[in-house]
Amino acid sequence: MKLFRYTLSFASATFLSRILGFFRDAVIAYYFGASFVSDAFFVAFRIPNSFRRLLGEGGFNPAFVPLYVKALEEGRGERFLGKVLPLYVAVASFVALAGSLGSDVIVPLIAPGVSGTPSGELAVFMARFLFLYLILVGLSALFMGVLNAHGRFFVPAFSQAVFNGVFALVLILLAESLGNEALIVGVLAGGLFQVLVNFPSLLSAKVKVKLSLSIDGEVRTLLSRIVPSLAGFGVGQVSIIVDTFLASFVGTGAISYLYYAGRLYQLPFGVFSVGVANSLLTVLSGKGSDKRRELTDAFRIVFLFMIPASAGLICLSESIVKVIYGRGSFTEEDVAKTSLVLSVYSFGLVFLSLQKVMSSYFFAKGDTRTPLKATLITLVSEASIASSLLFIAGAGLISIPVGTASSPILGFLYLLLKAESRPHMRPLASSLLKTSISAGVMVLFLETAKDFISDPLPEVLILVPSGAFLYFFLLLLLRDTLFLSLLKGFVEKLVKS
Repeated sequence: MKLFRYTLSFASATFLSRILGFFRDAVIAYYFGASFVSDAFFVAFRIPNSFRRLLGEGGFNPAFVPLYVKALEEGRGERFLGKVLPLYVAVASFVALAGSLGSDVIVPLIAPGVSGTPSGELAVFMARFLFLYLILVGLSALFMGVLNAHGRFFVPAFSQAVFNGVFALVLILLAESLGNEALIVGVLAGGLFQVLVNFPSLLSAKVKVKLSLSIDGEVRTLLSRIVPSLAGFGVGQVSIIVDTFLASFVGTGAISYLYYAGRLYQLPFGVFSVGVANSLLTVLSGKGSDKRRELTDAFRIVFLFMIPASAGLICLSESIVKVIYGRGSFTEEDVAKTSLVLSVYSFGLVFLSLQKVMSSYFFAKGDTRTPLKATLITLVSEASIASSLLFIAGAGLISIPVGTASSPILGFLYLLLKAESRPHMRPLASSLLKTSISAGVMVLFLETAKDFISDPLPEVLILVPSGAFLYFFLLLLLRDTLFLSLLKGFVEKLVKS
């Protein structure tokens, strides 16, 4: 199954990246906790990071990859890439420069609650430098699209791991001497190495470029698709900005709680759901693909991994947060609030993943407008729910993750109704039933076993693998066809090697 092979390659690299990402975040939490410094950094870093996703894998690549795959199949790949590369670099550089110069205007807009405070002033200072990261990581994101089109998913996904590792190393070496400025140095140094690690794979894939500054019909087609794609993903990034905006009114530490919890619940989403979506985009962009069958398999893979991941994060949220962040300047109160946010976030994992998969289905068809409309529906829903709970009901911090977790339901349903090809319901229903039963039994096991383990570290080290083993063992007993097929392929590959 090409879809799963691509997904597994992307997922394995992303998993390594996320592990190093947690190490990086643990280092940040150790030195800066949930303080005005961490709030300032997460505000400042969120801005260029959102633009990175907008100009890279989120908004640009869904429009770029199908056209580049077609150009490769017709022998025009190097000419097409040669026209796109200089235009891409020019736009990324312009946005980075404009953002750096306008940081004192942008920061108060996205986090008005910290405006005029030490946190707000520090965020403006950091953002001026961190916008330069956009140029570096923008190149890395473009290289990801290029390599994905060549069927290579591991290295471009692993490049984020290089960023995380370098960033963490810089903090360990320089945090004591440079203080908060070490955060800036870490981001820029990590971004540089994140670009460089892609070059061996680009050479190995024999990627060639014939540079050209012409904007012909092919480039205009790309631009016509990019506009709604950028708008759609831009609206998705506005969702993150909305969370930051609302959190700035909750109090010191709220922005940090959302960031730390978000990083944890994004682990399974980033490893599997984004991998499935990126792989589906590449598979469906090629000739002769069975769109309905591939979409069905994508849904089933989401069920297979996201349902137990969501359940496990909810059950073990406090212990996971303690193990990863609970040391140094990160207090017990920080642990409690972060784990609460994580639990609520996790309820939205399945529908968030399904919406991501459905968006790739439309991107592969060259339709970037429908995902834009779905994202707008999601954003309006999220902002309405979160702001109503926060400002009218007075629910506090919990308002924001509730809005985030519940809003993807509407976006996904809209995309499903608009799709010409929909998943085969019989295998889908079978997978949903069997994964739900297996995950339910796993939850009962985890809740019971927690009473016998008092320390968070052994709880995580013992219960996470044992819960996963129980879940997959039950799928084996229930004879889930997708799991059996994947297991058979894995065994055959081991035998051949």
